[in-house]
Amino acid sequence: MLVGTVEVTLLVLLFAILAGPIIAERFRVPGLLGLIFLGMIFGPFMLGWLGRTGLVIDLGAIGILYLMFLAGLGFNLQAFAENRTSAVVFGLLGFSIPFVLSVATGILLLDYGILAAGLVGAMWASNTLVAYPEVRAAGLADTRAVSDSVSAGVVADMLSLLVLAVATSYAVIDTVEPLEASDAVNAGRAPSLPLWITVPILVGFTLWLLPKLGDWFFLRVGKSRVQRFLFALVGMAAGASLAVAGGLEGIIGAFLAGLGLNRLVPKNSELMERLDFVGSTIFIPAFLVSIGLSIDPLVLFDLNTIALGLLFTALVIVGKTTAVAIASRFFHYTFDEAGLMASLSYGQAASTLAIAQVGLSLELFGQDVVNGAVLAVVFTAFATSFGTQFFIRRVPRPAPLQGAFGDRVLVDVRPSGSDLDTLVTFAGLVARGDDGVVVPYATPLPGHKEAGSLRISEAETSAADAGHDTEGIVRVSESFANGTVELIEEVDASLLVLSWSGPKLANDYVFGNEIDEVGEQSAVPTVAVHLVRPWNRVVLAVGDTRVPWHREDAELAVSLARRLRGRKHLPLIVFGTDHSLAEEAIGTAENVTYVTAKRGSRALFEAIRPDDLVVAPAYVLQALPAPSQVRLIRRMAQIDIAIVAGPHRLTVASRSNAHRSERILGPQQ
Repeated sequence: MLVGTVEVTLLVLLFAILAGPIIAERFRVPGLLGLIFLGMIFGPFMLGWLGRTGLVIDLGAIGILYLMFLAGLGFNLQAFAENRTSAVVFGLLGFSIPFVLSVATGILLLDYGILAAGLVGAMWASNTLVAYPEVRAAGLADTRAVSDSVSAGVVADMLSLLVLAVATSYAVIDTVEPLEASDAVNAGRAPSLPLWITVPILVGFTLWLLPKLGDWFFLRVGKSRVQRFLFALVGMAAGASLAVAGGLEGIIGAFLAGLGLNRLVPKNSELMERLDFVGSTIFIPAFLVSIGLSIDPLVLFDLNTIALGLLFTALVIVGKTTAVAIASRFFHYTFDEAGLMASLSYGQAASTLAIAQVGLSLELFGQDVVNGAVLAVVFTAFATSFGTQFFIRRVPRPAPLQGAFGDRVLVDVRPSGSDLDTLVTFAGLVARGDDGVVVPYATPLPGHKEAGSLRISEAETSAADAGHDTEGIVRVSESFANGTVELIEEVDASLLVLSWSGPKLANDYVFGNEIDEVGEQSAVPTVAVHLVRPWNRVVLAVGDTRVPWHREDAELAVSLARRLRGRKHLPLIVFGTDHSLAEEAIGTAENVTYVTAKRGSRALFEAIRPDDLVVAPAYVLQALPAPSQVRLIRRMAQIDIAIVAGPHRLTVASRSNAHRSERILGPQQ
């Protein structure tokens, strides 16, 4: 018969992955439940077209690793840093409360020994983010509720696996039978390394060495997305393998590998889209189908199994809900945020089934517990799916992070006096501060598209050489200003970088220029840059910040200067009459010098070196006395300069433009 061959198994699996969500949609239930249901139908207990060994189980095992890897890649490190206390506390509560309830139930109600009860507690204190793809697709991955839930899930899994390691180390084992291939992970294998050695090595590899290797690979070897895609998968597999070697779950290593590569794979990049596409299309659905293979429909009618399944489900829901309720009292989650967090934490799969199989192999409890666990996994899948779907519609989408102007940097790469490599480096440093992407663009006139495409190709090559993942845009337009303004809205740009040849008295100050035309229409912060060479020092001129909109632009300039120092923390010199704003944002960090300079002072010009990058708000340029402006214009050809302003405020040519903007926008801008 053909059943059981690779070809037929692949056909049935792909059909299940295709049809499962479609069927679920018809019945108005979450798609993941359709995948689990078809896994049960095609599994060994019904039609027998898919077995509990071989291709499907292997792909399912990869799927749970992939799920946790994507959670690490998409994890908002900035949001976690801001809410790390609530995330860790919620994780501890999410583990300890279900654990205590389950252990007490195992001892008092089920008459288990302390080791068996401990394993039951670890089963239901763990957490698998089964519904995370749906939350991520809804655009809620960056919310505090989801960020804390992901962090808490990792904390709960780590502690559950620690309990597993302790319990198994005290168990007397004469013969440990091989675990069934239905395990979604490699639990139960004898660790090659003790836990106290494995954890530091795993953390050091994934969070320190792997990012450094990624930096080197992206810069020196992996220029194409295919190579970078494969490197990311190698990193995931390496982290998971190292975890398994120490007796931990592979999902822990996969998640930490995702965290390590988080900065190298921006969330809006083409590389991230490809990683997400492959996982969401094949591996993660295969994992959900593999869960269905473990379900025997006859078990659904066994009263003892049903009773255990309901009991285990109650332990999860009561324990996790109580943890959320307590955390909400301390950290003031809204009702809808708390509901979403509870729904996400209900999910049980990989760790639960793995611990159950280990307990069975150690003869700490019987097959009835494993059957009840499988049934509880199904019940909690329903709970996490319906709960998540309900609260997804009620939790508002996160507002853009304040100051996150590097999320999507739109860069003008037309030939205009700036070195292309330096321009791309500038934009990349700005974007990296917000885990963002660089989008080079060109707006050639009709009939000149080929020249624009060639320039974009050069910019993409330059970005790849610098380790960035980018895809350029060519927009044919009769007007550079109109084409640029349209692209700002089209690509949801967070910052516009305009290549500038510098002011020219004979033309700009009489007739104006395209930079001013775009700057006055731009709905996002805008930077005009003249970049001729790589810089070795950053010079920041702040100016007078007493006017409210001056202060806003000064804050942009300060944040920009901090990013442009790069990882080497290049020397930074801050010029101004009042340093309070810069000191508040930068402090007294290494290589930072504050210089008090009055308006019109020659100190700034005397301090500038040929390898400097000068950063200043646009109002500082406009406020310079005429002699200083002349001196600046003379120096423009030899130095790098960046003039920054908020939405609708960038002017670089004439005072009249700046005054007109102030009259239109008012000081409240």
